[in-house]
This record gives sequence, C-alpha cells and structure tokens, in this order.
Amino acid sequence: MRSPQRIVPSFALYGEAPAAAHQIDGVHIEDIQSRSRKYLWKIGTHRHTLLSQCLLVAAGPVAVTLDETRTDLTGPAVMIIPAGTVHSFRFRADTQGRVLTMDLARILSAAAPAHRASIDALFATPRIIDLRHDPELAERVARLLERLAEEFGQPGSWSAPVGSWLACCVLWILGHGIAGHGTPEIHSTEEAQRLRRFRRLIESQYLKHWPVAQYARRLALSETSLNRLCRRQAGCTAFELIQQRLALEARRRLVYAGSSVSGIAAELGFKDPAYFSRFFRRHGNVSPNEYRRRHLGG
Repeated sequence: MRSPQRIVPSFALYGEAPAAAHQIDGVHIEDIQSRSRKYLWKIGTHRHTLLSQCLLVAAGPVAVTLDETRTDLTGPAVMIIPAGTVHSFRFRADTQGRVLTMDLARILSAAAPAHRASIDALFATPRIIDLRHDPELAERVARLLERLAEEFGQPGSWSAPVGSWLACCVLWILGHGIAGHGTPEIHSTEEAQRLRRFRRLIESQYLKHWPVAQYARRLALSETSLNRLCRRQAGCTAFELIQQRLALEARRRLVYAGSSVSGIAAELGFKDPAYFSRFFRRHGNVSPNEYRRRHLGG
C-alpha cells in the first residue's frame, strides 16, 4: 500500500494565506524573532508558492530543513529558499537575524541586465551558505539588510523602488561573495528542479497565454504529469500557477505603469478589457481601478 501523502501548507508569509501575497508584492523583511517567537521558535514545514526567501542567521543556532535535507548549524549563515521549496526552521530564543521575502521576478526586473545572472544563479537551487569563514561578507550582508529594514518601515515603502534596489544589492553581493568559496549546498529533489524549470518557462511565455498542454510539451511532460507535479510541489494546478503570474504582472503595471486599464489589458494579451477586469477581480477581490486607487492614494 502507498502511504498517504503529507499535505504541505502554502503561505505568503508563514501563517498567512497565499491570497495575501499581493500585500507584500515585491519585498518584505522582518527579524527572525518577531515571527518565530509567536510559534515558540518553531516554523513548521511549509512552502511559498510565489515568493522566494533569503534568511540570514547572524548569530545563534538553527535547525533547517530544505526539501528533504536537514542541517543543524550556527550563524553566521544564509539560507537561500527558491519559491516552491518545502522548508522548516527551529530557532532558539537567542538566535538573531533577518528574513527577506521577495518576488524574485520583480527583484530581477529591478537589477541591471549584467547583474541578473548572479542573482538568478543564487536561487537556482535551495542552499545553505556557511559564513563563519567569511565574517566580512556576513557583516556586509547584515548591514544592508538592516538598511533595507529601515527603508521598509518608511511610509509609502510599498510603492518605492528602494526596497527592490537594496534587495538586489544584498543578493548580488551574496552571489559574488560565495562564487569562490566551497560553500555547503543543499540540492533539491528532481521534482523541485522540474517545477523551477516550469516557472522559468512561465516567466518567458506567460504573456502569450499558452495553454497548459503547450507548456507540458515544451517540458517533455504530459499535461497530467505537469499538473500532478504542480499539486505536489506548489499545492495548485499548472493553470493556477500561470494565472498567478499573469495576475502579479497586472498588479505591477496598475501601480507602476501609466497606461489605462484597457491599455494594460491589451499589453497583457487580453482582447476584451471587461474580461480582464473579471480576471483581475477573481485574483485580487477588487476591480483594477480600485486596486490602482488604493495603492496610488487616489
């Protein structure tokens, strides 16, 4: 008999429903203690469907599980957690550090083209970066995350570009800083790697409104296999992942682009603005005009 599959919950931030992801569209930062204290220092097994994380343990112990690998270590260390990675943490009351949660696609769009490869490579697989042998790099990352936390607390930080720029700096510095080091790396399962290939393909083709079957063919999978993969690794169907990416781009353009709603609908490949409005309301619970008004203060 096959054992029943464990259901892994998906969150935006730990303990918050995925539907809240649009509220932290871009960058979110908090100290380890602020959230883990509420859960008695144990962050249970979960994943983030759309968001990636970079977690700095500046000092103190942590037990971390990434996909199927568990490691105990003491800071300074960094954990890189691509979207879809199943993970958990057990901290102690004296563990210090920060958790950077982000929409990686948006971070990459804020980086200069010459710098994107290093950041993208950093998130190619879940990994642990032991910084005890490089305290200078650990201190540099800690200072930048502290500055990012200060900016995050400023009024209007949601729509300001500073958070994305500082996050780019942190990730680029980490990517370059570990390039010449023999850092321990946690390799993901084959299924997690397949999901990341699917996400990269979505990133390059979602504006073309490909059907799921076309994505599956490009990945050399059947449509059924692709949906089964997505349900196991991301907790939703392949179609839902594609729609989530399209809705994310709609939210971005409503805030950052000056086009009309009908213009944005056309840019995103919707021939009928009314259908775009219905699509947006399904994913955001408000109309495009109302979403824009709320986030631009109109």
